[in-house]
Amino acid sequence: MKESVPPSLMHIFNQLPGCWGCKDLNSTFVYANKEYGNIIGVEHHLDCVGRTDFDMPSPTIECAEHFQEQDQQVIVSGQRLRILDIHPYSDGTWRAHLFTKMPWRNDDNKIIGTIFSGIELKDTALLEAGHWICRAAGLNPKEQASFNIDLHNSPIKLNTRESEVLFLLLYGKKPQYIAKVLNLSVKTIENYVLRLREKFNANTKGELLDLALDHGYGSHIPPSMLKQQLSVILKE
Repeated sequence: MKESVPPSLMHIFNQLPGCWGCKDLNSTFVYANKEYGNIIGVEHHLDCVGRTDFDMPSPTIECAEHFQEQDQQVIVSGQRLRILDIHPYSDGTWRAHLFTKMPWRNDDNKIIGTIFSGIELKDTALLEAGHWICRAAGLNPKEQASFNIDLHNSPIKLNTRESEVLFLLLYGKKPQYIAKVLNLSVKTIENYVLRLREKFNANTKGELLDLALDHGYGSHIPPSMLKQQLSVILKE
């Protein structure tokens, strides 16, 4: 029996932010919303229907086998998966998404395929969330955890190398590691850290990281860091 998506579910998919859609038991698309259609490169999002990941006009076809293996894992286990996906899409732009795949069940609770949703990581702020949770943890429980942030601050302009160094620093990487990744000397990395401290008016490296998170850099991934296609299942 060919599966179809109820109009009510399509209506929900088209209102929610991010990429949404569903596939049947053979990983054939039954529906995909407009945002997914846009990034995958079809003329109309409904052009995805009837295709598989191998049939899309996008470099993501290189990982199509992995996508279908993930679908089968969800179908067999009945459990959801969280997946980090980094790919160049139809327009050539590299993007990082956090996808969730879950079982698609019918009215009899039988699994008939998978439902997927994805949010681009530039739209999320996990590091920033942790930053504010840490700040709130130091407050008296009776105090209201409200912080005033000046949203009108002039943005701090960083060049490509500065953005890369700051990104790796925020994820706890040492200068030696950063130097190896960026193919630069440790001394050069240390100089970049000094320049970053000057730009953020930070007295220490720790203060630099706090100020960077205050300015929203916890949700910024330098495009130059996205170079290798990945589709990795994350731990719950």
